[in-house]
Amino acid sequence: MHQERGFTLVEMMIVVAVAGVLAAVAIGMSTTAVTMSKGEAGAAQLDGFLKRHREMALARRRDIEIQFDPPNRVRSVQRWGVGDANTDPIDLETLTLEGGIEFRVFDGMPDTPNAFGNGNAVTLGGLEPVMFASEGMFMDVAGNPINATISLGIEDDPLTATAVTILGTTATIERWRWNGASWTK
Repeated sequence: MHQERGFTLVEMMIVVAVAGVLAAVAIGMSTTAVTMSKGEAGAAQLDGFLKRHREMALARRRDIEIQFDPPNRVRSVQRWGVGDANTDPIDLETLTLEGGIEFRVFDGMPDTPNAFGNGNAVTLGGLEPVMFASEGMFMDVAGNPINATISLGIEDDPLTATAVTILGTTATIERWRWNGASWTK
């Protein structure tokens, strides 16, 4: 007696339906992941810029002023110390955030766990200009250590929300990402 082997049409349709559902879920998840990674890329750019200039201030033993120019530009300027022969500031670097990332606070979004403030996209806890000091802190023009939060994102897309915080006394820089419910590192 001869038996036929194979799959029935119903079995094949079930397999195709399950594969379709899995593909739809994967596409939805990857779209969200791509959106969130755009925000993280902007925060990584800013994080690298700030860390590089903090280290430069220490290495050169000179204050490095940081200027935030909305909507998406950051500049660094080397300042000279009292008694230096050269008093003209030196432009060091300008960073323009890529991918549509701007300094931005989204309505209703809470502050980062560091709680340095999020009333503005760039929240600085002191008088401008602000700078990384040659002694290793982030300070205002009066020499007071200040904390800062720089909020980033793409307009109308809260899943791109990220933030970079700076602890004034040590100039420790941390990167945060909004996951839709809370801030995470």
